[in-house]
Amino acid sequence: MLTPAQMQAVDADHTGAHLTLLWTDYMPDGTGPNLLTRFLRLCRGCDDYLHDALFHPDMDTTLRAAGRDDFRPIPSQTAIIGMMMAWAEFRKVLVAEATFDELTAPANRPEGAAERFQPMRAALVWFRMGLDRDVRTAELRSWLDAIGWPELLQQAEARDHAARALIAGRAFVSAQGDIAAIPTVRPGHAAA
Repeated sequence: MLTPAQMQAVDADHTGAHLTLLWTDYMPDGTGPNLLTRFLRLCRGCDDYLHDALFHPDMDTTLRAAGRDDFRPIPSQTAIIGMMMAWAEFRKVLVAEATFDELTAPANRPEGAAERFQPMRAALVWFRMGLDRDVRTAELRSWLDAIGWPELLQQAEARDHAARALIAGRAFVSAQGDIAAIPTVRPGHAAA
């Protein structure tokens, strides 16, 4: 895996060049965050609410700030409560997100971040299996299907693939926070 300084050098070498993006948090047309990014923001908001509910008793207002209204359909209060009731499985998603954030830290990547990385797709599958065993989460399962559960899994797989390429030293984190493949032909070097 490249060090943050090496990633900056690769990024600088390829400024303005067409790069193969392996992962970006945004929609391909640039209209806003993709589904996985929006879902993870909502998950972090739910986790924050669970920890601060005594200080922020209005769940609706708190979760609007976490992007609750960015979905079509908007998750109902029952769906949100279902997510919070499945906290043990929901926590796996948050841990996977935290390990990805460590891996892509621009300057101060913690030592051992590559070894601690946990794939998001696996965390989502475990999350869904937990939901399938709990009758209290029926509305949450319906909402996840309505927003595009297969698309969520597909985006998680793409992000995991990008993370594995990053760990293998075949990719770098750009200044914009995207993960791009390291080009095989470097500027100023002839192709072999």
